[in-house]
Amino acid sequence: MTGMTSSKLYFRIALLRRRVLLRQAIKRAVAGALAVAALIVAAGLLTYASFQALRVPLGDVLAAVVIAGVYLVIGLGLLLYTLHEPSSPELDALSEMEAAALEAFGNDTQGLRSAISASAHRIEDFGSAFSTSFAILSALRRILGAKKSAG
Repeated sequence: MTGMTSSKLYFRIALLRRRVLLRQAIKRAVAGALAVAALIVAAGLLTYASFQALRVPLGDVLAAVVIAGVYLVIGLGLLLYTLHEPSSPELDALSEMEAAALEAFGNDTQGLRSAISASAHRIEDFGSAFSTSFAILSALRRILGAKKSAG
């Protein structure tokens, strides 16, 4: 593959992978928003009903503690689900293809990197020669200036 072909392939695969990830994220966000709305309504009604049912046998304080414990368990479960990273065979395949395309792109640009490195060394050598020449000219100017002053 030429450098341009491999770079086009890499960017095309990377873009395709990101589109799939974005599509999945949007679906999850919409489903999550609807789930949260339904859970809020259900939780409010369930909380009121549970409190009324537990209030008589347990008392107000203990009934509130039991309901808070249930919400804590539910909240932790939902948090663990939210932090879970989605995976699919499609994403795994795209990730492998992206890595292979990036490797091909890196191999194709090896010559370009060598040329840039050689150019950088030439520029560095030119800079060293220029600073050495400038130092020699300054030293000659001082020597000539000292001879004129002495003479």
